[in-house]
Amino acid sequence: MNGQTKPKVLIVYYTLTKQSGRVADAIAAALDVRGYDVAKALIEFTDERWVPKLSQFPMDRPFPQIASILTAQLRHKTGEIRIPPEAEGGDYELVLLASPTWWFQTSMPIRSYLESPAAKAVLDGKAFATASISRRYYRFNLGQQKKLGEKAGGEFVDKTHFVVAGGQVKSMLSWLGYMKHGEPQERVAGLKMPLPNLKPDYEAQARTFVDDVADKVFGRPAAA
Repeated sequence: MNGQTKPKVLIVYYTLTKQSGRVADAIAAALDVRGYDVAKALIEFTDERWVPKLSQFPMDRPFPQIASILTAQLRHKTGEIRIPPEAEGGDYELVLLASPTWWFQTSMPIRSYLESPAAKAVLDGKAFATASISRRYYRFNLGQQKKLGEKAGGEFVDKTHFVVAGGQVKSMLSWLGYMKHGEPQERVAGLKMPLPNLKPDYEAQARTFVDDVADKVFGRPAAA
């Protein structure tokens, strides 16, 4: 790391329920502490086949609305997106990708970006790391991000996953209640619910992830 030149880092993410956005903010804050030049690029999902149902919050009928994209997700389809200028090109030294998990897979907006010419322009020959944000499952999402990033010419460095509290059934009920009412529900069907969103320690996890990735790419910062 040149003492007079800040390493340039790009965070590319998509968020539907604001949780991936919170992770991107935490990652950006951790990078800023290290003195890096950080840019954030929020991918906008614009595909009219699905956006009208998915963009509603709270949702009238959460499960059917979310399931509307199930078949396309399982088939690894892409959709229409809007890519901000920061993610269309730039001499970045590190790219961090953050995608929610949709039906076990990388979300369509991030997949669409990674299969675009813009991703090739940004990632080719550059180090990248991945993060999954999900209620429970993350392995397929992380594996797909890695594969697509490498296909675009990137050099994979590391990965992490952020999940919510609660077991399989309660976390699902809690999340559906949140999507329907727009706020966490203390009880659903008479059962006490865990919080539907990120665990309280997600910012600390983001800092640890950033430190691990940055140390691998740029080396450990000099002691004060």
